[in-house]
Amino acid sequence: MQLVKILGYSHLMIAVGAGVTAYISGLSLGLGGDMSEAATLIGAFTGLGYTVQRLIKTRFFPLSAPPERIAFMKKYGVGLIVAWGIVFMAVIMLGAVDFSTSANALVTFLIIISIAYAAIPLREKAYLKLPLIAGVFALATVVYPVLLAGFKLSDFTPILVTVLLARFLYIAGITIPFDVRDLNIDSVNMKTMPQQIGTKRSLQRAVILVGGSGVLWAGLLIMEAIPQIVGYSLLIHAIISIPFVSPILAGRNRSEFFYSIVLDGLISFQFVILLLCYLLFQQ
Repeated sequence: MQLVKILGYSHLMIAVGAGVTAYISGLSLGLGGDMSEAATLIGAFTGLGYTVQRLIKTRFFPLSAPPERIAFMKKYGVGLIVAWGIVFMAVIMLGAVDFSTSANALVTFLIIISIAYAAIPLREKAYLKLPLIAGVFALATVVYPVLLAGFKLSDFTPILVTVLLARFLYIAGITIPFDVRDLNIDSVNMKTMPQQIGTKRSLQRAVILVGGSGVLWAGLLIMEAIPQIVGYSLLIHAIISIPFVSPILAGRNRSEFFYSIVLDGLISFQFVILLLCYLLFQQ
């Protein structure tokens, strides 16, 4: 449980995952090392954003959060926001990213949506929770880093849209098990997928979504639209992720370790697979 609190409840795991996703998305688009500073900023931005969301949720909507997370955020929430805020400001001051008009407009939109998700709360609106989470994460880790790196979307729009969709499908897929976990605390008005069609069928859809992201990576590989090693690593990552969102593994009563460490950790694991692919292709 201590590991869950340190890596999960602090949002360190999801922050690292967002940074890794942004960096590898940049590699898939052929941007290379130009994405490292943008990816670091996005990781810090994600950690701060998730912490603010969780603090709002646990303070003002306690019935929608488990007791252990409420207790953690009550004790450490403000301190976490301060810590993530310091990290975020340090990254901005030390990094060299292009805060263009387009980048600022997009991040403003993402901030408004993220706060509204927790405060209005938009997540309580029917059918919105899953697409909001997947959409914000995909935009923040694909489109926003491209803008921060000083590139224009018009330079590679067809490939960018495909990468964006692949990221959306993957995040939507691994989010569904969390909706299964939250069946007992989510309002019935939210009409999440497990509430509508049941646990097993929802997790079957999760498999299809994650598998669909793999199909898109395979398509980009076949068309030689992305670097080969990056494409193979992302395809393998999608395949490896499928069992973890399936009814076999995600359909049982799981501990918070499974969700906060294993599932959230899957997002970062794509970097490990990328390194292994580089080693294998170099031999």
